[in-house]
Amino acid sequence: MNRLTNISQIRKSLIDGKLKVNDLVQNKIKEINRGSPNRLNTFISLEDEKSLEKQIKESQERYNNGTNKRLDGIPIGVKDNFSSKNFKTTCASKILENYKPSFDSTVVKLLKDEGAIIIGKTNMDEFSMGSSSTSGNFGKVINPWSKPNNSNNNEGEVLYVAGGSSGGSAAAVASNYCVASIGSDTGGSIRQPSSYCGVVGFKPSYGLISRFGLVAYASSLDTPGVLTNSVEDAAELLDVLIKKDQENDSTSIEFINNNNNNNNNNNNNKNEKKNILNEFNEKLKNKNIKDLVFGIPKDYLVKELDTDILNLWKEVVEEIEKRGGKVVPVSLPHTRYALPAYYLLATSEASSNLSRFDGVRYGYRYEEENENSSGGNDEIKIGMGLKDMYTKTRTNGFGEEVKKRIILGTMALSRSSYDNFYTKAQKIRRLVSDDFKNVFQGENKVDILITPTAPSPAFKQNEKMDPIEVYVNDIMTIPSNLAGLPACSIPLKLSKSNLPISVQLISNRLTDDNLLFAAHTIMNFDCYKDFTSITPNYLK
Repeated sequence: MNRLTNISQIRKSLIDGKLKVNDLVQNKIKEINRGSPNRLNTFISLEDEKSLEKQIKESQERYNNGTNKRLDGIPIGVKDNFSSKNFKTTCASKILENYKPSFDSTVVKLLKDEGAIIIGKTNMDEFSMGSSSTSGNFGKVINPWSKPNNSNNNEGEVLYVAGGSSGGSAAAVASNYCVASIGSDTGGSIRQPSSYCGVVGFKPSYGLISRFGLVAYASSLDTPGVLTNSVEDAAELLDVLIKKDQENDSTSIEFINNNNNNNNNNNNNKNEKKNILNEFNEKLKNKNIKDLVFGIPKDYLVKELDTDILNLWKEVVEEIEKRGGKVVPVSLPHTRYALPAYYLLATSEASSNLSRFDGVRYGYRYEEENENSSGGNDEIKIGMGLKDMYTKTRTNGFGEEVKKRIILGTMALSRSSYDNFYTKAQKIRRLVSDDFKNVFQGENKVDILITPTAPSPAFKQNEKMDPIEVYVNDIMTIPSNLAGLPACSIPLKLSKSNLPISVQLISNRLTDDNLLFAAHTIMNFDCYKDFTSITPNYLK
């Protein structure tokens, strides 16, 4: 499996005629079903054959006559919480298992406008609530780095989680089932599965990519992003997706200059629109690692941190310093409060957002079974009342994790708890955001923060874990969501247990191009650049 093939290489092969769109797409479908249908359960649904044939034919014709678009014929997976016209969008929930939207989300529309082929909708945690992609209604996603049966030494199969909630998107890219995929990140839902599956996961600044058509979990935190095998591919996709959506999304913003980090006081270019791909390529030509100041937040050194990940964190710092980069310690003192604040805020918003799923307008509705009465036709069956229908629809339609979070959010928003919980969580959010602001605009003018992405590599499926332990998996990723900052997970090596481990990079708001440059630079250190050529265990 060649995981080094990126979008620009594929496009060149298609333009030169060395590769046909049909061969590219059908090879991906074949890989998805190799051994058994949807072997790793990465997809909830695949595009139907007729639609695929039509898209393949149109893309190939554009290549033949030289009018191809930027992503023509490129197979891309989309997380199943992005609306796709006439294509099931289930959010991995029973309550939406047969829902087909009548419109495309902005993300899907932009991809289609550039000729991308949406090969399928990827599996996930139900309504994006989870850290393992095991809570959905359509089964668990298998991490491609799981260990298959080995008859030579009598070792049994060991299955690992793919992370969540965008586990299907991460596993699909890691398995070469699609060239890239789209995910959503509320508290680490792109970066944590990217770390577990060994791919690049990029969450941009909040508002740069439109949320229109993304089924809401927590609206002030949900951020569409990309999962790829390389930083170059991430930059290419972001350039397609970063567009202000003035018609449909009031939180959508322009990608403009943020001069707050600049050491000079020249603000003439402030608020000037930027193109992320051009800015990234410009930095690759004219900058090197010596031009960046890296910060190491001591507050991320938590007791749950795995030894292999701690050693990688230290090693990356040493490699940067060895190449002349400046590294300084920084403090983010309110990080310790980010996790509880997040779970109060996210569940509160979820409690409100998910109230629309009531069985009346769309989606699943509970129906009482018609039971044959032993008394002949004399008995008249009385139907449910409206309240009963609401209750039974939501009780049967939502999974356990979703119900748990709705209850928690409803409690936090109740009159007796609002000031003690929700209001305090909002104040903590502001303090967390101010911590980042002080680091990026303070004395050292830090450009990039380096932290672990997750406290451990992927854990085993069916491993009994306390719910709080599961929530702690997001401890490294949540703060940047609370502050709306861009963050990226980059895979660098394997742990002693032969599982991918990564570091996370965070930069100031609207400096996404700088973050891409730093991520690309570190991934291309001699000691890390060969990681993406390693084939995951389960696919060998």
